[in-house]
Amino acid sequence: MNDKLMGIIYLIVGILILIVWFTASWFYVYLVWILAIGLIIAGIYLLLFKKSY
Repeated sequence: MNDKLMGIIYLIVGILILIVWFTASWFYVYLVWILAIGLIIAGIYLLLFKKSY
C-alpha cells in the first residue's frame, strides 16, 4: 500500500482511539495511550520522512 495513504490511516486511527479514550471509562488506559501514540508517530513518519521509490 502507498506510504502516504498508510500514514493518513495511522493518523486517523490514532486520533479516533484518543477520542474513544476521552469518551470511555478508564479501561486499558496505558495500552490505549501507547497504541494511539505509536500510530500517530508512525503516521507522521510515513507522511513526512519516508522516501517514496
